[in-house]
Amino acid sequence: MEQRISMLRTLLLALACLTPASPAHAQSDPVLASRAEYAEAVRAYQARDYEAFLQHARRAEELRPDHGGVVYGLATAYSLTGDDQRAIETLRRFAALGYFADVAADSDLARLRGSAGYDDALRALEANRLPVVKSTVAFTLPERDLLTEGIAYDAASRAFFVGSVHRRKIVRVDRSGRSGDFVPSGRDSLWAPMGMQVDAARQALWVAVSAVPQMLGFDSSDAGRSGLFRYDLSTGALTGRVLISPDSAPHLLGDLTLAHNGDAYASDSRAPVVWRLRVGADTLERLAESPLLLSAQGLALSEDERTLFLADYSRGLLRIDLSSRHVSLLPCREGIVALGIDGLYRVGKTLVGIQNGMEPHRVVRLTLDARGDSVIGLEVLERLHPAHAEPTLGVVVGRDLYYVANSQWELFGETGEVARPDELALPAILRLRL
Repeated sequence: MEQRISMLRTLLLALACLTPASPAHAQSDPVLASRAEYAEAVRAYQARDYEAFLQHARRAEELRPDHGGVVYGLATAYSLTGDDQRAIETLRRFAALGYFADVAADSDLARLRGSAGYDDALRALEANRLPVVKSTVAFTLPERDLLTEGIAYDAASRAFFVGSVHRRKIVRVDRSGRSGDFVPSGRDSLWAPMGMQVDAARQALWVAVSAVPQMLGFDSSDAGRSGLFRYDLSTGALTGRVLISPDSAPHLLGDLTLAHNGDAYASDSRAPVVWRLRVGADTLERLAESPLLLSAQGLALSEDERTLFLADYSRGLLRIDLSSRHVSLLPCREGIVALGIDGLYRVGKTLVGIQNGMEPHRVVRLTLDARGDSVIGLEVLERLHPAHAEPTLGVVVGRDLYYVANSQWELFGETGEVARPDELALPAILRLRL
């Protein structure tokens, strides 16, 4: 029975982060339509109507063939309806996409044991669980309950800044590795710091902030509030605060990037909007709005700063033409999964993504075609590092990516309390040569 419950949880992963949509919108949007089919598949599974489960799982997979939960659900549906060969073929495709699941322990797939190709499928899955460890620990922080999310770097002082969602503060780590509070807990009415970036030319640290339940002192009246804070790099003094004006919709600015002229771009994971704050402005403007934006995360500007690349957790990679403000999806070559990317960074003509939305977690390099219109290659740079516990955001310093290895979000409940404090590890920042 325990394994059946486990399978049901796997199915429900595909329903996470749902975005409300009208029936017409859901029918025209493949992601939302796939979610709707998956919801029906879950209901059929719970009722043990496996033929209906298979029908809905097929439709969900046709609409979203690179989503791990959907593909795994289809393999399960084939197994439960007695189609062993298609179940194994689907598991092999699941493995080819880079995912892992403990198939041997899943009772819904028990009938496949001993079937032709089953052992090959298991070996392919196990290969995805082999660690790829190329980074070293750059430094750790002494407080275990920080819930670290964002990181920034000041080249002049060679100092790092790390944000603590739980403690509502920003920690500075100097060149010798000594850490101290740059912005103490809750000062300046600071909400949870998310993405951060240094504007060296203007001696400023920009911080995307959001009111979330995991932070200490969360006030439910602030739920859905978000904005950008600016701090003086030398003194830590707050020099600017720009919040999204209340509009009855929830907002969560999770990451930001800066143009050379100082304009700031921020992603909103709760609303289908990308925001821009022009230099000297005191109001965030809606740069782009699109139904393609379901859960916007990391941002990266192209070398000529005419294009803004964006990682949408549920959709994949998007590109925004900054002249026309047109938002479009970057198609991926078959077999490449660009879902579940949190942090996104341009390195030369490639993009590097921290992919914590798939199992196993990994850091990948994505190669674009000559025009930057599609993803044609993927290289796994890191996977299953011993320090990984939901890696989040990073910063590129020279030829290295420094990134938060263990945010440990899963240990923080919706009340801001730590569920199992004895399991918390020291927050670690990894240095990965690119």
